[in-house]
Amino acid sequence: MAKGSVSLVLVAFAVLLAAQLKPAVAVDGRYNTTMQEKVRKIVEANRYDAPGLIRILFHDCWVKGCDASVLLNVTEDKNEIHAPQNGGLRGMGVIQAIKDALVAANYENVSCTDALIFAAREATVVLSNYTITYDVDGPGRKDSNISVAGDAGVLPPPFADFGTLLTNFQNKTGFGLDELVILSGAHSVGRAHRAAFDDRLNKAVTPSSQIDDDYRNAIDKKTSTHPTWLQAVMGAKPTPDMAATAENNIRDMDDVRGATKYNATGVKLSPKNVLDNSYYTNNGQNMVLFKSDWVLRTNKDAAAAMKLYRENPVIWYGLFGQAMAKLSELAPERLENEFVAGGARKYCDKIEPAIAY
Repeated sequence: MAKGSVSLVLVAFAVLLAAQLKPAVAVDGRYNTTMQEKVRKIVEANRYDAPGLIRILFHDCWVKGCDASVLLNVTEDKNEIHAPQNGGLRGMGVIQAIKDALVAANYENVSCTDALIFAAREATVVLSNYTITYDVDGPGRKDSNISVAGDAGVLPPPFADFGTLLTNFQNKTGFGLDELVILSGAHSVGRAHRAAFDDRLNKAVTPSSQIDDDYRNAIDKKTSTHPTWLQAVMGAKPTPDMAATAENNIRDMDDVRGATKYNATGVKLSPKNVLDNSYYTNNGQNMVLFKSDWVLRTNKDAAAAMKLYRENPVIWYGLFGQAMAKLSELAPERLENEFVAGGARKYCDKIEPAIAY
């Protein structure tokens, strides 16, 4: 990152931080503090699903804007939720619970899209231990009545090279290299199936210069099945299990971390599953699951930004909140007849019965 770019980042952050230090005020028509408390209580009770709520926001809003289309499950194998890019999404039930709770509290015009955006906001707050916050608009967004699996093809794959990732982000107005690096930091939390990073464990595909060998071997072991009785009888080797999962963050895997020479300088090892800047430390040591994470190191500007965020966590906290707010504002790319009657679905995975306010 050029010196001028770094200076602009610091100036922008100072302005953002000043705004965030103002006391929260409940404003009619906005996502006020009373609503936040109700949603946060539900998210805190479902902390295991909280990383998934952040992922759902990206997977919904990046595909034709924020419209809760990723939640629809109405046509067998043909909706966004069925696309391979959306494998392993979790937290849909939490979003429904949030919507139901707000409607029961007589908040008007709460759609599934509203609940999805509120859920991701509170997941960010909870997982960062109240360090990251940002503003979003109140209820009133519309839910789509259409969801097509093929539309999920715009989501960047975990095996993408840097050029593909950058182009993908630049295709969204207001997004680019900065947001790519900032939002990638969300991989400090959550889990992934081996199928998404199996290429990284294959020595014939990924050289040792791109992934720490001890880390690779430990992740391979963690995500392989070990037929003990076959090993005893036939000496059978472990078999890779594509459905097995590993934490995105080596910080959260004591067994894997203990098998490597991981340098935890600047990283808080406890509590686990915390949204922080440790992702940038991990990437600097070639200890990340996805190729799409590692390739950020191959671009000088992205690498400089990662160094900045690794050394200055407060800067990343502010910019991550800003990027999440921007993501939450991606307008739906839909025709008017592609929204449900009344604007909101009653059940987030269904079109009917719709609910009109």
